[in-house]
Amino acid sequence: QQQSASDRLRGVNFAYHVEQSDPQVLGALLTTVNHDPSVNVRLAAVDALRNFSDSPVGRKGVVQALAKQDSPLVQIAILDQIVELHEKSAVPDIQFLLSVQSLNPDVRQRAQWALKQLQ
Repeated sequence: QQQSASDRLRGVNFAYHVEQSDPQVLGALLTTVNHDPSVNVRLAAVDALRNFSDSPVGRKGVVQALAKQDSPLVQIAILDQIVELHEKSAVPDIQFLLSVQSLNPDVRQRAQWALKQLQ
């Protein structure tokens, strides 16, 4: 909720120093991934969410965030994390992403790769 992107990045970095089970931090990271205007802040939040990979809420939140992204960099980061987590529940979300005609070619290629990795 800070005004500057650098302050929001510091807030995201705070997540590396808290308990992985802290629902408030997890909620803040998911909100940041889904709504922050800065691509860099969203990328940092995606990375910080790796600390919550044991949380079903965190895993589901990463999958759901994919459809809410407009930045190819963030989309690719999320796809990479989904593959890293072996999150097979994301297959329908990835297939939907691939149905978007205007999808960035690099994202399309990474989504196709992700589907192959998850099958």
